[in-house]
Amino acid sequence: MPEEPINRKDDIQQDVLESADNTENGLDETGDKIKAGARAMVNKVKDPDKDIGTEYDKERFKEEFKD
Repeated sequence: MPEEPINRKDDIQQDVLESADNTENGLDETGDKIKAGARAMVNKVKDPDKDIGTEYDKERFKEEFKD
């Protein structure tokens, strides 16, 4: 009884598509973090008494629910 190859072409294509999706999601998340950090820095410059961590968290929250 012949065995099927372990890595069939359709399995490889599915793996490539999943990897591309994961990469896209990772890049989107990184972009959101950069945007939130930049906005937090602007808020900190405008008002030096603001906490940068709190401002980042606020902006990050906005980025997550913007979509």
